[in-house]
Amino acid sequence: MKGYFAFFIILGFLLSLGCSESKKDGPTAKDYYAKAYHFIDSGLPQEAINLYTLAIKKDPDFVEAYYNRGVAHFTLREYDKALEDLNKVIEMRPDLAIAYASRGSTYDRLGEHFKALKDFKKAAQLGDKDTQEYLRSKNITW
Repeated sequence: MKGYFAFFIILGFLLSLGCSESKKDGPTAKDYYAKAYHFIDSGLPQEAINLYTLAIKKDPDFVEAYYNRGVAHFTLREYDKALEDLNKVIEMRPDLAIAYASRGSTYDRLGEHFKALKDFKKAAQLGDKDTQEYLRSKNITW
């Protein structure tokens, strides 16, 4: 039943896009990005991934879309795909602490604990408070 519900939501979304006359070139990357949140909130990460992918196709420099797509892949336990997106985010924004924290969590799930710790330390150095608190709780300095 859940699959049918998701199908009808997507169908309705696509039909609404086709009927829109306000945008000559169709939805923007930000439109797709904003719509993806509805699917995340509804517990449909794959549908959100599809929308983030459309956003990235419209705007290949859309860092937030790569990041959120990576997190959605993580929630689906698609860790290799999550790493691809998080690596892209870090390549584009090497100062983004949360990207290192998320990549560290992904490495941790893959059993690559040395890489995870390295990313957690980098996130802490860049000021991520949650990561700093986590490392402190483990008596790990950064």
